[in-house]
Amino acid sequence: MRKENDPLQERPGGLTRQEVLQRVREGRVNAVRRATSRPVSGILFSNVVTLFNGVLAGSIAALLAIRSFSDAFFLSVVTFGNMMVGISGELRAKWALDRIALLRKRSAVVLREGKSEEVKSDDVVLDDHVLVTAGDQIVADGVFVSDSPAFMDESLLTGESRLVRKVAGDPVYSGSYCVRGSGMYVATGVGSASRANEIADQAKQFKVVRSPLQHDVNSVIQVLTVVMVFFVMLLILANYIKQVPLASNILSIVTVIKSLVPEGLVLILTLAFALGALRAAKRKVLVQRLCSIESMSHLTTLCMDKTGTLGTNRLNFEEMVFLTSEYEETVRSLRCFMGAVREKNQTVLSIETRYPGLPCELIEEFPFSSEYKMSAARVRVEGQEISLWLGAPEMLCGRFLNASQESMLKGFRQQGLRVLAFCSTREALPERNSLRVLAFLTLKDELRQDVTEAIRFYENRNVRLRILSGDHPETVAALAREAGITVHGDLLNGAELAPAGTEEFRRAVERGQFFGRLDPQQKFEIVKCLQDSGEYVGMVGDGINDILALKQADIGVAMNSGAAAARDVADIVLLRDAFTYLPAASEEGDRIIYNIKRVSRLFLTKNVYTLFFILFSGFVGLEFPLSPRYITWIDLITIGIPTTILTFMTPVFHRQSVEHFLLETAKFAMTTGFAMAFFTLFVYVNFHFLDGGEQYDKTAAVSVIVFMGLYVVFHVSAIERSASAARLQRWGVWAILAGGVALHVLAVNTPILNGFFGLAVIGSRSWLGIFAVSAAGMWVIHRLLLRAGITSDY
Repeated sequence: MRKENDPLQERPGGLTRQEVLQRVREGRVNAVRRATSRPVSGILFSNVVTLFNGVLAGSIAALLAIRSFSDAFFLSVVTFGNMMVGISGELRAKWALDRIALLRKRSAVVLREGKSEEVKSDDVVLDDHVLVTAGDQIVADGVFVSDSPAFMDESLLTGESRLVRKVAGDPVYSGSYCVRGSGMYVATGVGSASRANEIADQAKQFKVVRSPLQHDVNSVIQVLTVVMVFFVMLLILANYIKQVPLASNILSIVTVIKSLVPEGLVLILTLAFALGALRAAKRKVLVQRLCSIESMSHLTTLCMDKTGTLGTNRLNFEEMVFLTSEYEETVRSLRCFMGAVREKNQTVLSIETRYPGLPCELIEEFPFSSEYKMSAARVRVEGQEISLWLGAPEMLCGRFLNASQESMLKGFRQQGLRVLAFCSTREALPERNSLRVLAFLTLKDELRQDVTEAIRFYENRNVRLRILSGDHPETVAALAREAGITVHGDLLNGAELAPAGTEEFRRAVERGQFFGRLDPQQKFEIVKCLQDSGEYVGMVGDGINDILALKQADIGVAMNSGAAAARDVADIVLLRDAFTYLPAASEEGDRIIYNIKRVSRLFLTKNVYTLFFILFSGFVGLEFPLSPRYITWIDLITIGIPTTILTFMTPVFHRQSVEHFLLETAKFAMTTGFAMAFFTLFVYVNFHFLDGGEQYDKTAAVSVIVFMGLYVVFHVSAIERSASAARLQRWGVWAILAGGVALHVLAVNTPILNGFFGLAVIGSRSWLGIFAVSAAGMWVIHRLLLRAGITSDY
């Protein structure tokens, strides 16, 4: 019987054409323009209008005002280059976010003027009468108006993989699916007003997610920004006291800013992420969040869904163990069940390879759900109705099993077999108070090839492996042992876990390793609990029931053949559907950290020697000799070219950690920066009193910085001597050093280049002195680093 306000009573034939057009004019349609990420204009604005760019733009304007065009040109090139890197990185992120879609565009069948017609889901309007059958997606929020019930899967919205029964008057939500039954609903929430679009807006909302290394680099940038402001103010005060001319004052301030603004560090970090993602893609690993490739190196716990990770997602039917003497009747009943069920999952398909379905009349079906772990079909066989059930024994018929059958189940599970109970009853669905257990069906997950090697890779890195599955814990543990996972924790049943958030739950998660009979919410809670305890958690999954855990994990990894929604929320997708490819992502993360460690030492060394050189120059009463042009040339020879080449090279390294990244980098930079500033000052002071011309002393100082800076490149580019594969890379490092020295000497002694960079020609005797002082400085750096506990493999 319909409700009094049933909209179907008011429009039994649906909307008229005129009513549809009226709603279209009013904008009450299902189409929605959603900003899945920041617009291009917003990305351009945020990358162009920044504090650093504002400071650098002001510096460029000041240089142009004092007619220092060469310095302004170099500073402009650096500023523009960094803007382009930032813009390209965010555009990549935007395009990735735009691919995420909770609600796919599809067609719908609507009732208008008494006739059904197929329209695009975007063309559904408010109050439209939409028809649904099993397998259809609900395209707009509405009210169910049919007399016969239908069952909806709302897992994409709630994360709970269970069927929800809908009767007349119940709400239905866009993004859910009709799994069983059919009917009609009246659209009450369309477009941006629908629940699916509200959730999609949240899921697709632009959000900056930073890796541990990015957090450390940002900390370095913040410190350098504060130092830069302090020294600029100090320099302005000092120049005011000395009555320094305006042009010289501006030039010195811009030089300090150029020396301390760490724009290049961000550029190299972005380049390292991009190259890491490119190398990972060549190894069949798709990186959807650029910094996630580096984050893989920080994993302390890796949670996995058994089916799509250790197994191939294929089941092999083993045998049917009869529990009654009615063998032929049991086989006929099983074949009737196979022929009757409409939802053919992997389990049904595997059983059908041995027992193909028989045609029979289906009266009612109870589809399988991960919540109940069972399915059923009520069929008519030879004029008699019977309900046939198939599911997990402990969930379906645990109270009907005797001790012998319980022992049999335990033996099967210890062999790593998945066991299903096949039962029958005369009761109508969903009653099962008098089940008759007919047989046990055993199936075995097909283990992925080479999965043992991947497991050993992570165990050697001290990453704790945990299995989160919907199967029985003993089956999960047996397959895990077969795959080579070392047992270090307990087997836990999700049905017996304490409520999430309790101390009992926390202790269970801490000691557990193989979790079975979990629902999607429990997977999510386990991942969250591990994170709360300080673990850096990765989650590997491929199904709808893994989505919540994938989104919560620090790193979400999905299989390419898995559910589209799972791929959408994942940070990394394994294109070959093989867990064995995941170590490639961790290795690329190691490579990124290794490269950024050595590159950051170069950048920080530049900042430190600049600060010390400013202080030392002021102490002896001399003008700070470096100009923006000199800084640009030094950066090009000692940082720009070397770091670009080193980033492309494949280093020989072990697993990297950023636990002491800031401390180690600061220690290295302080040691080398102090030594470089001291020996540069020594040469600068001595050459200042020689009659070599206006730029003579400054060129000598720049030369010492270049040569000692190249030695720092040599030190941070250490490659193991014993590695035969590193021979080519060793020659590459030597080529960087030799090329840098040759390029600088050429620039100093070539009229066009030395005029462009403001360098003076230096005689051979002066070169000998510069080389001698530089060599002494290198030896001191080497000894200081040894005393500081920082060694090189060279």
